[in-house]
Amino acid sequence: MPLGNTVDSTDPDSEAAVKTELRKLQHQYHTLENEYKIYCDEAQHLIRRQGDEISALLKEHKEIDTDMLLLNSDQNVLQDGTDLMEMKSLLESKDKYDRLIKKHKEHMSQLDTQIKEIEGKIFEKRKKMGGPIGKQRQTASMQKHIRVQESCLQQATVRFDKLLAKNTALREEIEDHRFWRDKYGNFFHKISRELCLQQQLMNKLVEQATEAYDQRSEALARALAVRDRSQKDKALFNTEVQELLRIIEHDHKLRNFMMHKSHERSVAEDDELKVAKKKNTEQRLIERVGGDSIESYQTAYQRVVELTGQENVDVIRQQFMENEEKNFAYFSYINELNNETEMLQEKIQKLQGEILQFQFQNKQLNEDRHAALKSLEMTLERTTLQANDLERQYRLTCKSLDQLKTGVESLFTKMNCDPSSIVDKLGGSQGITDFNIVQYIGILEHKTSDLMMALACLGMKEAEYQDIPPTNPLLGGSSLLSVVQDIKVDVPSAMEGSDADPAEILEWPLDLKSLHDKVLQKVLFKEELCKGMEGSKTDRGVRDGRKTLKNL
Repeated sequence: MPLGNTVDSTDPDSEAAVKTELRKLQHQYHTLENEYKIYCDEAQHLIRRQGDEISALLKEHKEIDTDMLLLNSDQNVLQDGTDLMEMKSLLESKDKYDRLIKKHKEHMSQLDTQIKEIEGKIFEKRKKMGGPIGKQRQTASMQKHIRVQESCLQQATVRFDKLLAKNTALREEIEDHRFWRDKYGNFFHKISRELCLQQQLMNKLVEQATEAYDQRSEALARALAVRDRSQKDKALFNTEVQELLRIIEHDHKLRNFMMHKSHERSVAEDDELKVAKKKNTEQRLIERVGGDSIESYQTAYQRVVELTGQENVDVIRQQFMENEEKNFAYFSYINELNNETEMLQEKIQKLQGEILQFQFQNKQLNEDRHAALKSLEMTLERTTLQANDLERQYRLTCKSLDQLKTGVESLFTKMNCDPSSIVDKLGGSQGITDFNIVQYIGILEHKTSDLMMALACLGMKEAEYQDIPPTNPLLGGSSLLSVVQDIKVDVPSAMEGSDADPAEILEWPLDLKSLHDKVLQKVLFKEELCKGMEGSKTDRGVRDGRKTLKNL
C-alpha cells in the first residue's frame, strides 16, 4: 500500500491498519537492521577469522618452505640416508632375531615333546617292571653298576678338576707369556731404536773421523807446502843473504879502503894543513919580511890529483859526496835486510809451532776417535748380545704359544665347538691367534661344563628310573674319596671289551665322539642287564633311550 494514500485516508480503521502496518514495517526495519548488524558482525568476524587463517597458512607455508629447504640440504640428505641404512640394518637384525626366536621356540617345543615321550616311556617301563625279586635283583645290580659309575665318575671328576687346575695354570702361563712377549717386544723395539741411534752415532763419528782425517791430510799437505815454501824461502834467503854479505863485505872493504884513503888523505891534509900553516906562518913571516910562497899548495894539489885521478876540484868534491851517499844507502839497505831476516825467522818459528800443535791435536783426535770407536764397538757387542738373547726368548715364547694354540685348536675341533660367537665378535676373522685364545679356552670350558651337565641329567634320569636318590657329578667330587677307597669294585663287562685302558682314557679330556661312544657303552650295558627281564619292549625302550642320547 502507498504511504500517500494511507495519509490521505480519514477512515479510523484505515488509520489503525496504517499504524499497524507502520509498526510492522518499523519492526521489520529494526529486525532487518539488527540482522544487517549481525550479518556485518558475522561477516567481519568471518573476514577476521579468514585473515587469521590466511596468516596462519602463510606462516605454515613459510615453515613448510623452511622445512623443505632444510630437508633438501646435503647434511639432512646424508642424515636421511644414514637413518635409512640404519633402519634397514635394524629391520634385518629384527628379522634375524625373529628367525632365531622362532628357531629356539621350535627347538624348545621339540625338547618338550622329547621330554614328554621320555617321561611316558619311563612311566611305561615302571609299570612293566614286575616282581619284588626281579626288582630287588635289578636294584642290587643297578646299585653295583651305580657304584662303579660313581667311582669312574669320581675319578673323571678328579681328573677333570686337575685338568681345570692345569687349564687355569696354562691360562695364567699364557697370560704371563703374553705379558713377557709384549714386554720383550717393547724392549726389543727399544733396543732396536737404541741400536739404530748407536749406528747413526757411529756413522756420524765415522764421518767426523773421515772429515778429521781429511782435515789432517789437508793440514799435513799445507804443512808440507809451508815447509817446502819455507825451505825454498830459506834457501832464497840464504842466497840473498850471501849475496848481501858479499856486497856488504865488498862495501865494507870499499869503505875501509875509502876510510883508509880518507884517513891517509886526512893525515895528508893535516900534514898539508900543518905545512900550510907552517907556510902561512912562514908566509906571514915572509910577508912580514916582505915575500910569500905557493909551493905547499901545489904539493897538496898534486897528491889529490894522484889519488882521484881528477884535476878538477869540483869533480873531486862531487865524487866524494856521491861516495858518502852510496855508503849511507848501503848501510840503510843492510839494516832493512837484517830486520826482514829477523821477521822471517819469527814466522818460521811460528809455523813450526803451529805444525807441532796441529800434530799434537791430530794425535789427540786420533786417540779420542779410537777410544770412542772402541766404546761404541763394546756397546754394540753388548747390545747385540742382549738383542740375540731377547730374540731367542721371543722365539721360545712364540714356540710355546704356537704349541698351546695347536693343542687348543685340536681340542676345539675334537669337541665340535661352535666358533661363531668369537667370529662375530672379531669381525669375521677365523683361527686361533694370540689375542682370542682365551675366548677359545672359555668356549672349551663352557662345552665341557655342558657335557658334564648332560651327564648329570642322564644320571638323574637313571636314578629316577631306578628309584634311587640322584647324585650330581659336578658337586662334591672330593667327598666321594673316603667312600670309594673302602669299596672294591670290579670293572664291568662293558669296559672289558674296550681297546683302551680306562686309566689311560681318563688321562686326557674326552671329545664329543668319545663321550658319545662311552654313553652308548653304558646303554648297551643296561641293555644286557635288562635283556632277560624286559624282552622286546625293553629293547624298544633302550633304542628310544639311545635315540634320546644321540639327540642330546
